[in-house]
Amino acid sequence: MIPGVILAEYLIAKKITGKIAGWTKPLTQFANLNDICGTSFILAFISPKAANTMLVNYKNRGLISKKEMVIASIMNSFPTVVMHWRYLLPVYIPLLGLTGLAYFLILMAVGFGKTAIIMMYGRLTLHEKRHITECEDEEQEFISSKDALKTALKCSEKPLIKILSITIPVLLIVSLLINLGVFDHIGEGMKSLSFLFPVPAAALAVIAAQFGSFIAGAGVASALLNGGELTAAEVITTLLIGNILTSVTRNIKWYGSSYAAIFGPKTGAAIMIISTLLRNGLMLIAVIILLLIF
Repeated sequence: MIPGVILAEYLIAKKITGKIAGWTKPLTQFANLNDICGTSFILAFISPKAANTMLVNYKNRGLISKKEMVIASIMNSFPTVVMHWRYLLPVYIPLLGLTGLAYFLILMAVGFGKTAIIMMYGRLTLHEKRHITECEDEEQEFISSKDALKTALKCSEKPLIKILSITIPVLLIVSLLINLGVFDHIGEGMKSLSFLFPVPAAALAVIAAQFGSFIAGAGVASALLNGGELTAAEVITTLLIGNILTSVTRNIKWYGSSYAAIFGPKTGAAIMIISTLLRNGLMLIAVIILLLIF
Protein backbone atom coordinates (compact mmCIF):
# COMPACT_ATOMS: atom_id res chain seq x y z
CA MET A 1 0.00 0.00 0.00
CA ILE A 2 2.85 2.37 0.79
CA PRO A 3 4.43 1.91 -2.67
CA GLY A 4 0.95 2.34 -4.18
CA VAL A 5 0.51 5.79 -2.66
CA ILE A 6 4.03 6.88 -3.62
CA LEU A 7 3.63 5.51 -7.15
CA ALA A 8 0.33 7.36 -7.62
CA GLU A 9 1.91 10.63 -6.51
CA TYR A 10 4.96 9.97 -8.70
CA LEU A 11 2.82 9.39 -11.80
CA ILE A 12 0.89 12.59 -11.11
CA ALA A 13 4.10 14.55 -10.55
CA LYS A 14 5.59 13.20 -13.79
CA LYS A 15 2.37 14.06 -15.61
CA ILE A 16 2.24 10.69 -17.35
CA THR A 17 -1.00 9.49 -15.79
CA GLY A 18 -2.89 10.51 -18.89
CA LYS A 19 -0.70 8.36 -21.14
CA ILE A 20 -1.24 5.26 -19.02
CA ALA A 21 -4.95 5.94 -18.60
CA GLY A 22 -5.29 6.20 -22.37
CA TRP A 23 -4.78 2.45 -22.68
CA THR A 24 -8.05 1.80 -20.87
CA LYS A 25 -9.97 4.83 -22.09
CA PRO A 26 -12.71 2.76 -23.78
CA LEU A 27 -13.47 1.10 -20.42
CA THR A 28 -13.48 4.29 -18.36
CA GLN A 29 -15.49 6.19 -20.97
CA PHE A 30 -18.12 3.45 -21.12
CA ALA A 31 -18.45 3.48 -17.33
CA ASN A 32 -18.44 7.32 -17.25
CA LEU A 33 -15.39 7.26 -14.98
CA ASN A 34 -12.59 9.77 -14.81
CA ASP A 35 -9.94 8.60 -17.26
CA ILE A 36 -7.30 8.39 -14.53
CA CYS A 37 -9.14 5.38 -13.06
CA GLY A 38 -7.66 3.45 -15.98
CA THR A 39 -4.20 3.87 -14.46
CA SER A 40 -5.38 2.01 -11.37
CA PHE A 41 -6.95 -0.72 -13.54
CA ILE A 42 -3.61 -1.36 -15.26
CA LEU A 43 -1.76 -1.39 -11.93
CA ALA A 44 -4.22 -4.00 -10.59
CA PHE A 45 -2.62 -6.58 -12.91
CA ILE A 46 0.55 -6.15 -10.84
CA SER A 47 -0.66 -5.22 -7.35
CA PRO A 48 -4.39 -4.99 -6.49
CA LYS A 49 -3.65 -3.36 -3.13
CA ALA A 50 -1.47 -0.71 -4.73
CA ALA A 51 -4.15 -0.10 -7.37
CA ASN A 52 -6.88 0.43 -4.79
CA THR A 53 -4.60 2.62 -2.69
CA MET A 54 -4.08 4.73 -5.80
CA LEU A 55 -7.87 5.19 -6.10
CA VAL A 56 -8.09 6.36 -2.49
CA ASN A 57 -5.31 8.82 -3.19
CA TYR A 58 -7.15 10.16 -6.24
CA LYS A 59 -10.32 10.52 -4.18
CA ASN A 60 -8.53 12.34 -1.36
CA ARG A 61 -7.02 14.73 -3.91
CA GLY A 62 -10.49 15.49 -5.26
CA LEU A 63 -9.75 13.99 -8.68
CA ILE A 64 -12.57 11.43 -8.47
CA SER A 65 -15.75 11.12 -6.42
CA LYS A 66 -16.43 8.46 -3.80
CA LYS A 67 -18.85 6.73 -6.16
CA GLU A 68 -16.24 6.60 -8.90
CA MET A 69 -13.76 5.17 -6.42
CA VAL A 70 -16.16 2.38 -5.43
CA ILE A 71 -17.01 1.48 -9.04
CA ALA A 72 -13.36 1.57 -10.13
CA SER A 73 -12.28 -0.58 -7.16
CA ILE A 74 -14.79 -3.30 -8.10
CA MET A 75 -13.59 -3.09 -11.71
CA ASN A 76 -10.05 -3.67 -10.40
CA SER A 77 -11.07 -7.13 -9.21
CA PHE A 78 -11.08 -8.41 -12.81
CA PRO A 79 -7.31 -8.03 -13.34
CA THR A 80 -6.89 -9.79 -9.99
CA VAL A 81 -8.98 -12.74 -11.19
CA VAL A 82 -7.10 -12.89 -14.49
CA MET A 83 -3.72 -12.97 -12.75
CA HIS A 84 -4.85 -15.88 -10.58
CA TRP A 85 -3.87 -18.15 -13.49
CA ARG A 86 -0.37 -18.17 -11.98
CA TYR A 87 -1.72 -20.07 -8.97
CA LEU A 88 -4.79 -21.88 -10.29
CA LEU A 89 -3.73 -23.39 -13.62
CA PRO A 90 -0.60 -25.15 -12.26
CA VAL A 91 -2.94 -26.88 -9.79
CA TYR A 92 -6.19 -27.47 -11.66
CA ILE A 93 -4.84 -28.63 -15.02
CA PRO A 94 -2.41 -31.30 -13.70
CA LEU A 95 -5.02 -32.60 -11.23
CA LEU A 96 -8.25 -32.21 -13.23
CA GLY A 97 -7.15 -31.82 -16.86
CA LEU A 98 -9.73 -30.23 -19.17
CA THR A 99 -12.23 -30.18 -16.29
CA GLY A 100 -9.87 -27.92 -14.37
CA LEU A 101 -9.42 -25.68 -17.41
CA ALA A 102 -13.20 -25.43 -17.86
CA TYR A 103 -13.60 -24.45 -14.19
CA PHE A 104 -10.93 -21.77 -14.56
CA LEU A 105 -12.63 -20.35 -17.67
CA ILE A 106 -15.91 -20.15 -15.76
CA LEU A 107 -14.14 -18.17 -13.03
CA MET A 108 -12.84 -15.81 -15.72
CA ALA A 109 -16.34 -15.45 -17.16
CA VAL A 110 -17.72 -14.66 -13.69
CA GLY A 111 -15.03 -12.02 -13.18
CA PHE A 112 -15.74 -10.48 -16.58
CA GLY A 113 -19.47 -10.51 -15.90
CA LYS A 114 -19.03 -8.75 -12.56
CA THR A 115 -16.90 -6.06 -14.19
CA ALA A 116 -19.43 -5.63 -17.01
CA ILE A 117 -22.29 -5.19 -14.53
CA ILE A 118 -20.47 -2.57 -12.46
CA MET A 119 -19.41 -0.73 -15.63
CA MET A 120 -23.03 -0.65 -16.77
CA TYR A 121 -24.04 0.68 -13.37
CA GLY A 122 -21.48 3.46 -13.75
CA ARG A 123 -22.76 4.29 -17.21
CA LEU A 124 -26.34 4.58 -15.91
CA THR A 125 -25.60 6.52 -12.73
CA LEU A 126 -22.54 8.65 -13.50
CA HIS A 127 -24.18 11.00 -15.98
CA GLU A 128 -21.41 13.55 -16.20
CA LYS A 129 -18.37 12.51 -18.21
CA ARG A 130 -15.17 13.26 -16.34
CA HIS A 131 -11.71 13.68 -17.83
CA ILE A 132 -8.07 14.03 -16.92
CA THR A 133 -7.51 17.09 -14.76
CA GLU A 134 -5.32 19.99 -15.83
CA CYS A 135 -2.53 18.95 -13.45
CA GLU A 136 -1.98 15.91 -15.67
CA ASP A 137 -1.84 17.79 -18.96
CA GLU A 138 1.03 16.46 -21.05
CA GLU A 139 1.85 19.96 -22.28
CA GLN A 140 2.91 21.16 -18.84
CA GLU A 141 6.52 21.72 -17.89
CA PHE A 142 8.78 18.65 -17.77
CA ILE A 143 9.86 17.49 -14.32
CA SER A 144 12.85 15.23 -13.69
CA SER A 145 12.45 11.80 -12.11
CA LYS A 146 14.41 12.94 -9.05
CA ASP A 147 12.20 15.98 -8.48
CA ALA A 148 9.07 13.92 -9.15
CA LEU A 149 10.14 11.39 -6.53
CA LYS A 150 10.77 14.16 -3.99
CA THR A 151 7.33 15.61 -4.71
CA ALA A 152 5.74 12.15 -4.47
CA LEU A 153 7.34 11.42 -1.09
CA LYS A 154 6.23 14.78 0.28
CA CYS A 155 2.67 14.46 -1.01
CA SER A 156 2.43 10.84 0.22
CA GLU A 157 2.97 11.72 3.87
CA LYS A 158 -0.59 12.83 4.66
CA PRO A 159 -2.50 9.97 2.93
CA LEU A 160 -0.09 7.37 4.32
CA ILE A 161 -0.64 8.54 7.89
CA LYS A 162 -4.39 8.23 7.37
CA ILE A 163 -4.18 4.81 5.69
CA LEU A 164 -1.70 3.27 8.13
CA SER A 165 -3.65 4.55 11.14
CA ILE A 166 -6.49 2.28 9.95
CA THR A 167 -4.39 -0.53 8.46
CA ILE A 168 -2.37 -1.45 11.53
CA PRO A 169 -5.28 -1.78 14.02
CA VAL A 170 -7.45 -3.66 11.50
CA LEU A 171 -4.71 -6.17 10.63
CA LEU A 172 -3.99 -6.74 14.32
CA ILE A 173 -7.67 -7.36 15.05
CA VAL A 174 -8.07 -9.76 12.12
CA SER A 175 -4.90 -11.63 13.12
CA LEU A 176 -6.23 -11.93 16.67
CA LEU A 177 -9.55 -13.32 15.42
CA ILE A 178 -7.68 -15.85 13.22
CA ASN A 179 -5.61 -17.06 16.18
CA LEU A 180 -8.71 -17.29 18.37
CA GLY A 181 -10.26 -19.60 15.77
CA VAL A 182 -13.22 -17.34 15.01
CA PHE A 183 -12.97 -17.92 11.27
CA ASP A 184 -12.64 -21.68 11.79
CA HIS A 185 -15.96 -21.66 13.65
CA ILE A 186 -17.56 -19.63 10.86
CA GLY A 187 -16.17 -22.11 8.34
CA GLU A 188 -17.66 -25.05 10.23
CA GLY A 189 -21.02 -23.31 10.15
CA MET A 190 -20.74 -22.69 6.41
CA LYS A 191 -19.94 -26.36 5.78
CA SER A 192 -23.29 -27.31 7.25
CA LEU A 193 -25.00 -25.28 4.51
CA SER A 194 -23.70 -27.57 1.78
CA PHE A 195 -26.81 -29.76 2.15
CA LEU A 196 -28.79 -26.94 0.51
CA PHE A 197 -27.15 -27.73 -2.83
CA PRO A 198 -28.17 -30.78 -4.92
CA VAL A 199 -24.78 -32.47 -5.23
CA PRO A 200 -23.78 -36.12 -4.71
CA ALA A 201 -22.75 -37.16 -1.19
CA ALA A 202 -19.17 -37.69 -2.37
CA ALA A 203 -19.01 -34.04 -3.44
CA LEU A 204 -19.35 -32.90 0.18
CA ALA A 205 -15.77 -34.06 0.78
CA VAL A 206 -14.57 -31.65 -1.93
CA ILE A 207 -16.43 -28.73 -0.36
CA ALA A 208 -15.05 -29.57 3.08
CA ALA A 209 -11.52 -29.72 1.66
CA GLN A 210 -11.96 -26.32 -0.01
CA PHE A 211 -12.31 -24.73 3.41
CA GLY A 212 -8.71 -25.80 3.96
CA SER A 213 -7.37 -24.55 0.62
CA PHE A 214 -8.22 -24.61 -3.07
CA ILE A 215 -5.34 -27.07 -3.58
CA ALA A 216 -6.87 -29.52 -1.10
CA GLY A 217 -10.24 -29.17 -2.80
CA ALA A 218 -8.72 -29.84 -6.23
CA GLY A 219 -6.85 -32.86 -4.86
CA VAL A 220 -9.98 -34.48 -3.44
CA ALA A 221 -11.93 -33.65 -6.62
CA SER A 222 -9.19 -35.24 -8.73
CA ALA A 223 -9.37 -38.50 -6.78
CA LEU A 224 -13.16 -38.66 -7.05
CA LEU A 225 -13.11 -37.76 -10.75
CA ASN A 226 -10.48 -40.37 -11.63
CA GLY A 227 -12.28 -42.93 -9.47
CA GLY A 228 -15.50 -42.38 -11.39
CA GLU A 229 -17.47 -41.21 -8.35
CA LEU A 230 -18.03 -37.74 -9.83
CA THR A 231 -18.48 -36.65 -13.43
CA ALA A 232 -16.67 -33.64 -14.89
CA ALA A 233 -19.84 -31.54 -14.65
CA GLU A 234 -20.36 -32.57 -11.02
CA VAL A 235 -16.76 -31.62 -10.18
CA ILE A 236 -17.14 -28.17 -11.72
CA THR A 237 -20.50 -27.64 -10.00
CA THR A 238 -19.07 -28.77 -6.67
CA LEU A 239 -16.03 -26.51 -6.94
CA LEU A 240 -18.28 -23.55 -7.73
CA ILE A 241 -20.52 -24.30 -4.74
CA GLY A 242 -17.48 -24.67 -2.50
CA ASN A 243 -16.17 -21.37 -3.82
CA ILE A 244 -19.44 -19.67 -2.88
CA LEU A 245 -19.50 -21.13 0.64
CA THR A 246 -15.82 -20.45 1.38
CA SER A 247 -16.04 -16.89 0.06
CA VAL A 248 -17.56 -15.71 3.35
CA THR A 249 -14.60 -16.65 5.55
CA ARG A 250 -12.06 -15.97 2.78
CA ASN A 251 -13.29 -12.45 2.14
CA ILE A 252 -13.58 -11.53 5.80
CA LYS A 253 -10.15 -12.94 6.58
CA TRP A 254 -8.17 -11.62 3.63
CA TYR A 255 -10.08 -9.12 1.52
CA GLY A 256 -11.97 -7.64 4.46
CA SER A 257 -8.84 -6.52 6.23
CA SER A 258 -7.41 -5.17 2.98
CA TYR A 259 -10.52 -3.20 2.01
CA ALA A 260 -10.99 -1.80 5.53
CA ALA A 261 -7.35 -0.78 5.70
CA ILE A 262 -7.36 0.93 2.32
CA PHE A 263 -10.85 2.41 2.04
CA GLY A 264 -11.78 2.68 5.71
CA PRO A 265 -14.05 0.27 7.64
CA LYS A 266 -17.40 1.55 6.33
CA THR A 267 -16.53 2.06 2.67
CA GLY A 268 -14.30 -1.03 2.66
CA ALA A 269 -17.13 -3.20 4.01
CA ALA A 270 -19.53 -1.82 1.40
CA ILE A 271 -17.11 -2.56 -1.46
CA MET A 272 -16.41 -6.05 -0.14
CA ILE A 273 -20.12 -6.86 0.22
CA ILE A 274 -21.06 -5.53 -3.22
CA SER A 275 -18.16 -7.34 -4.87
CA THR A 276 -18.92 -10.61 -3.07
CA LEU A 277 -22.65 -10.49 -3.82
CA LEU A 278 -22.01 -9.87 -7.51
CA ARG A 279 -19.44 -12.65 -7.75
CA ASN A 280 -21.45 -15.20 -5.77
CA GLY A 281 -24.65 -14.29 -7.61
CA LEU A 282 -23.01 -14.97 -10.98
CA MET A 283 -21.49 -18.21 -9.66
CA LEU A 284 -24.90 -19.32 -8.44
CA ILE A 285 -26.31 -18.65 -11.91
CA ALA A 286 -23.48 -20.76 -13.39
CA VAL A 287 -24.31 -23.58 -10.93
CA ILE A 288 -28.00 -23.46 -11.85
CA ILE A 289 -27.18 -23.57 -15.57
CA LEU A 290 -24.87 -26.56 -15.08
CA LEU A 291 -27.48 -28.39 -13.01
CA LEU A 292 -30.14 -27.78 -15.67
CA ILE A 293 -27.89 -28.90 -18.53
CA PHE A 294 -26.34 -31.96 -16.90
